Amino acid sequence: MHQSDARKIRASRLPIALMLLALPAIARQPAAAPHAPLPVYDIVSIRPHNTLDDNISMHTQDSIYAASGVTLKELVSYAYRIREDLVSGLPRWADSARFDITAKISEPDLPRLKTLTREQREAMFLPILADRFQVKAHTEIKTLPVFDLVLTKDGPKFKPTPQPATDPDHPNKHSFSITINNNDLTASSISMSDFADTLSFQVERTVIDKTGLTGVYDLKLRSIPYRLANTSADNGATDRPPDLFTALKEQLGLKLDAAKGPVKTLVVDQAEKPSPN
Repeated sequence: MHQSDARKIRASRLPIALMLLALPAIARQPAAAPHAPLPVYDIVSIRPHNTLDDNISMHTQDSIYAASGVTLKELVSYAYRIREDLVSGLPRWADSARFDITAKISEPDLPRLKTLTREQREAMFLPILADRFQVKAHTEIKTLPVFDLVLTKDGPKFKPTPQPATDPDHPNKHSFSITINNNDLTASSISMSDFADTLSFQVERTVIDKTGLTGVYDLKLRSIPYRLANTSADNGATDRPPDLFTALKEQLGLKLDAAKGPVKTLVVDQAEKPSPN
């Protein structure tokens, strides 16, 4: 599934960024012209989510963005591409009041939209936050607990991608994909920096790549999700996968070392409930 294809998620309440990583495939594509303004959603509907279910869904395709049951905190995390635990300053209702949102571009330039990266598509939501939720925010660098991603003595236990996918018009750029299905993670043509970013959302702490590996790789990892590692959900089943930290060491020759380092956080200075329309 490439950026121009439909991207849809529906699940119980999990961090938005982690659910996006769990899509069948996520590809990094060549960026559009760096100084060209992003397309603008000019038809926006926001209404309170009044059903009692605890599900959340998000769907982007071409000129349409649709979400159901999302909170402002989740929207801020999505648009600013930052973990929810690194966002501060939001009012209490931002983590409880839920909204249904539909945004459209009335006269879309579809060829242009197909060149946008995932990061650019998510940034297209920033004007909606500013206009409808009156969000004003700034970033701050703080020294916080992090994990350093490093090699074990017998690592790495994976090989470079034999023929990384590249774009003919951008030979220095590569595409990578990630599939997360329950306990299994499969990545293709991924750099250690991108893998560290993926782990950051799983362990809810910034992961810094210090492996020294500069290529792109194919990885397979089977582990219990970080949030469930200390539960007894499997009732002692013998085929229960190892926890994430153990799996990284045994299957990939990688480990996460606790450390402290600079982390970008987002401070929200202002936010208001939108008037429904």
